[in-house]
Amino acid sequence: MSRIMVVLVLTAGVSPGIAQEVHVDYEHACNFSAYKTYCWASQQAQVADVPFPNQLMQERIVSSVEEALGAKGFNRVETGADLLVSYDVKITTQPQFTTYTDTTGPGWGGRGCCGWDGSWGAAFSTTETQTVLKAMLVVNLEDSRHKRLVFQGISTTTVSLKAEKNTARLQRGINKMFKKYPPR
Repeated sequence: MSRIMVVLVLTAGVSPGIAQEVHVDYEHACNFSAYKTYCWASQQAQVADVPFPNQLMQERIVSSVEEALGAKGFNRVETGADLLVSYDVKITTQPQFTTYTDTTGPGWGGRGCCGWDGSWGAAFSTTETQTVLKAMLVVNLEDSRHKRLVFQGISTTTVSLKAEKNTARLQRGINKMFKKYPPR
């Protein structure tokens, strides 16, 4: 019984870091083969009190998106691009609850058959609350001539205290987004 509780506690503690979701949406009537070049749209200013993404992570986002677009055959140009690329990162806080219980199951005494007295043992539960940062990266590809969104990728994951983990999650999310480009 205690092994099962240990496994459940470890799974509950690890699962938020593993869960990464990626979704895409696109203009279904769009001819994606017409797009060959891109440039970055002007980005909105970062809110100062948000700890993530910092300037280093913002540079990694741009680099990862450019790498993914390059792998799809796109060329970056400064003016006259087919697509305008932009991204946005939204950070939310979510409470994570972990409950620990120190029960051993049925109560053991000397009154009943085989030492069991038919009652349940005393149980004490403690619930800890932790705040988890969730990051949602939204990458938009907009047709520059018609000024309309043609492709959007969204990656959602937890934010780690370790930059290496965040970078790996970022890269994985962007790769999953652009694996679905062009839509079929």
